[in-house]
Amino acid sequence: METLPTLPPPGTIARRGRLLRAVLRRGPGCFRRDEGGVAAVEFALISIPFLALVGAILETALGFFASQNLEIAVSNTARQIYTGQFQGGLAAGTSAEQALAKFKILLCKDRVTVFPCSDVKVDVLALPDNRGIAITGPIDPATGDWRAGFGSRYQAPEDNQIVVVQAAVAIPAFFSLLNPSTYKASQGRSRIIQTAVAFRTEPYK
Repeated sequence: METLPTLPPPGTIARRGRLLRAVLRRGPGCFRRDEGGVAAVEFALISIPFLALVGAILETALGFFASQNLEIAVSNTARQIYTGQFQGGLAAGTSAEQALAKFKILLCKDRVTVFPCSDVKVDVLALPDNRGIAITGPIDPATGDWRAGFGSRYQAPEDNQIVVVQAAVAIPAFFSLLNPSTYKASQGRSRIIQTAVAFRTEPYK
């Protein structure tokens, strides 16, 4: 059975005709003079870049706070190498991997950080006096990822020896377009914070 078309309610066609005639009399300029909803449109246009800028500012502040936390943690823990307390606490036959793991445990012990402390990469390098100190960054500029071997080196420091302790960790970067100091680390778009301390150990022996 064929369905008959539904007719509009009585008077609808007449109202539409009057509206159309009013628009034609006033011309299309009547829409330009209508300012209803302007505030909502302006807020929508401004809110997106404004919120992005606020987020970038908060992310930058968080990065500075995380960098300060890492610097304090590395400085305080490296002090145990400076005095020989760390070396003296290692058992005989401790491997370089085990010593580095213990150093990271001390680095994270009783600390409140804004990043996973277990993700911190640390190098402990002992340098002879006749060798210059050349510290390379943790990021390989060619790949934009961690430099090969970084975070896996522990060279047992002796007394009265130059030691460099370098540490770095990746924190998420949600506003990378507004923050150019970001890298494509292996765990995603991240910002790398790093610190390094250099000192000569005490003649503790």
